[in-house]
Amino acid sequence: MKTLWTDGSIFTMHADGDMVEAVLVEDGKIIQIGTKEHLLPLADKVQSLKGAAMYPGFVDSHIHLIGHGEKLAYLDLSSFTSIKKIVQEVSSRVSPNKWYVTEGWNDNKLVEGRPITCHDLVSIEETPIVLKRICRHVLVANTKAMELAGVTKDTPNPPGGLIGRDERGNLNGLFYDEAQPLITAHIPPVSSEYIKEIIISSVKDLQTKGLTGVHTEDMAYYGAYRVPLQAYREAINDNFRVHILRHHEAFEEMQGEKSSPFIEFGAMKIFVDGSLGGHTALLSEGYSDTPNMKGVAVHESEKLKDLIKLARKYNENIAVHVIGDKATEIILDLIERYPAPSGKKDRLIHVNVLRSDLVKRMQKLPLVLDIQPIFVPSDFPWVIERLGKDRLTWAYAWKSLLHAGFECSGGSDSPIELADPLLGMNAAVNNSYLPEQAITVFEAISLFTTGSAKAIGKEDVRGKIRSGFDADFTIVDQVLTPDTFVTAKVIKTIVSGEIIFGIDE
Repeated sequence: MKTLWTDGSIFTMHADGDMVEAVLVEDGKIIQIGTKEHLLPLADKVQSLKGAAMYPGFVDSHIHLIGHGEKLAYLDLSSFTSIKKIVQEVSSRVSPNKWYVTEGWNDNKLVEGRPITCHDLVSIEETPIVLKRICRHVLVANTKAMELAGVTKDTPNPPGGLIGRDERGNLNGLFYDEAQPLITAHIPPVSSEYIKEIIISSVKDLQTKGLTGVHTEDMAYYGAYRVPLQAYREAINDNFRVHILRHHEAFEEMQGEKSSPFIEFGAMKIFVDGSLGGHTALLSEGYSDTPNMKGVAVHESEKLKDLIKLARKYNENIAVHVIGDKATEIILDLIERYPAPSGKKDRLIHVNVLRSDLVKRMQKLPLVLDIQPIFVPSDFPWVIERLGKDRLTWAYAWKSLLHAGFECSGGSDSPIELADPLLGMNAAVNNSYLPEQAITVFEAISLFTTGSAKAIGKEDVRGKIRSGFDADFTIVDQVLTPDTFVTAKVIKTIVSGEIIFGIDE
C-alpha cells in the first residue's frame, strides 16, 4: 500500500530550509517526494499532518538503552539534593540480605558538597547497597557490600581504577572506574526475561519522545553478552532501530552475530577515561579545583594498543569514550598509528575537553564526533571551577567543531542525562553558558538525524527525507525554532512507514 504524508511542514534535512509538500511511502521506504498534486493520484491512503511538522526520524547516537529502562523502574537519585534524604529514601526501600542497587546521585547538587560515603550508609547493616554516581564512573558501596565482595583496606587499586580511602587509609566506600567491578561482580546477575521487559519499557518511552532508533552499548554489564542480546532479539521487532556498539570485552566473541534491519552491530566500544564530575576524566594538566588530580586512565597504553589492533584485525572501527584532552591525545596517537579501515570512520564519544593542537590532528583523520549537547546545562556552572576558564576555549565546543568541518552526531547518554532529543537540541541552540558555541536550529536537528546516520555509515539510507531512504519520521505539533524546542510535542513517531507512537487517523 502506498501512503501519502502531506498537509504540513515537511523538512527533508537535505539542506537548511529544504522542504517538500508530500512524501509517498511503500514497504517501509520513501519512494517519492514532491508536490501533493503530483503524488496524490499515486497514493492508496493519505495521512494528513494537519499542519504539524515532519522531520526524519530522530536517533539518539549515544544512550544506554537498558540503563534508560532501569531508570524508569527504580529510584532515581538525580533529583535529590541532600545525602540525608537519599539515605532516608534508600533505607525505606531495602530488604535484608537482598542487594539494593540504584543510581543518579550527583555531589555537585548535594548541599553537603561532597560524595556519599559508606559512613553515610552505616545505619543499613544487613543489606548490601550500591549507589552509582550519575556519571556511572563512580559508585559508593556500604560496609555490607564491601564485606560480601571481600574488599578490605589492604585491597590494591586495580589497573584503571581507584579505591576510595580517607586520610587514614581506611575505606570510604567509593570506587572509581575500573575499581567498580570489585563490587559489581558480586551483584546477583539478572535474567534475560528481566532485561527483555526493561527493553520493552525503555523503547516504549523513547518512542514517545520521537526517537525512531538509538545507538547503545549494553553488552558487558549483564553477564555474558548473550543474555542482553537474547533479550534484544525478543523485545525488538520492526518498531525500533537499535545499533549496538560492542564493548571491547565482548567484541571478538560477538563476531559471528548477524545484523538485521532493526538490530545492527557496530564498532568496538572502548573507554579511555572517566568523567569530569568524578574527577576521573583524564586531563593533561591538573583539575583547577584539585590540582594534584589529573584523572584516571582506564587502560594502560599497551592494552589500548592491543584493543585497537584487535578491532583492525576484524576490519572494524572503534568508538571511544574520551572526555579529557589527555584521553583524546592518547587515542589519537594510536589511531594515527593504526588507522581506521578504508571506508570506515572511528567515533570519538563526548570530546568535552580538547586543545587546538588536538583539533588539528583530528582534522586529518576519518572521524565522527559523538557529542551530547545536554551536558552543557547539566555540567555548568560547576565545571568552570573544575576546568578553569583557560580550558573553556575548546570545552563543549560544539560550534567550533562543526565549523572546523567535523561530522557530529547527537546523543543524550541516558540514563546519565534526559533522553529527550528536543531538550538536547534546545541545549545546543540556546546555550546560555557558552553562547559563542550555540549552533543553529538546522545544525542541532542534524545532530539527531543526518549526524546519527553518518556515525554508523548509513547516510545513504537514513537521516533525510529522500527517495530510497527508510521511512522513519518524527512528527511534532509545530515547527522547531529556538523558541519552540521546549514547548513542541511529539504527536507521531513512524518507523519503516508504520506509526509506532501516536494515533493512526
